[in-house]
Amino acid sequence: MILRYIFLFSSLIYPVSAAEEPAIMKTVRSLYSDKTTLETSFTLHIFWKVREKEETKSGRMYLAPGEKFRVELGPASWVCNGETFWQSGKDENGEQVVIKRLADVEVASYPSHLLSNYLGKYRYAEKETKGGIVVVEWKADTLSHSSEAACIRLSIDAKSGVIEKLFIIDTNGNESEYAFKKTKFSPRLPGETFEFTVPKGASVIDMRK
Repeated sequence: MILRYIFLFSSLIYPVSAAEEPAIMKTVRSLYSDKTTLETSFTLHIFWKVREKEETKSGRMYLAPGEKFRVELGPASWVCNGETFWQSGKDENGEQVVIKRLADVEVASYPSHLLSNYLGKYRYAEKETKGGIVVVEWKADTLSHSSEAACIRLSIDAKSGVIEKLFIIDTNGNESEYAFKKTKFSPRLPGETFEFTVPKGASVIDMRK
């Protein structure tokens, strides 16, 4: 279920007009584009409304053009070199690795689209500016929207345009907050960053065959 909140996207957006957006959004979008090479660490905190349960996990994300990515969250990881996709996780039976062709993975689930899709499809209104942080927000039109998100809020460094927090409330009332830190743009990432070596003893489900 956590994966759903890492890769949550909507199919239909009801934006406010671009003219209403704060100027900082132009800087943000130029930083977080599909041409961006990026490295960041983050903490993901989820509140499950129905179960009244909270979860917090830490992770890292590496992105590069050409649908190359590596996301590590707790014991789970999702890696892609632009052609092959690996998903790895652990349970009581040990580690399992699923391998697919990238072409067979749903486009909306690519972690490389986590920020760029939110920035590209939604239009935000400024909520407040305090302590050098600009907070912008999008809220769904409850009468007509068709989105898995009811509210999206970004906390942005006013000088750099770097996103410090991404907060989402889905239509079921569940809350997810990503707190990003040590974000680096255009880092030098070795090629092996986007390759995955199956650990010894792990069970493998290769769906490329």
